Amino acid sequence: MAMDDNNDEDSSSSPYYLHITLALLATISFWAQSVVTEERLVPALHVLADYYKIPDDVAGATLMAAGASSPELLCTLVS
Repeated sequence: MAMDDNNDEDSSSSPYYLHITLALLATISFWAQSVVTEERLVPALHVLADYYKIPDDVAGATLMAAGASSPELLCTLVS
């Protein structure tokens, strides 16, 4: 049984369209995350800061950090 020596492509190189597709998906992902943050998270933090009478600079640092790390906290509590 002879080995197939007609393979001209290098198995370690990936096609250029894969890189373009991944870059496009990463761009869309970052855009979607910015939209969700701007339209949902920031207004919710503003409501919380007004309710608890927290100054804007403190609320921006504290509540934004808590909101950004809540998915990891939830995963830790569930597992």
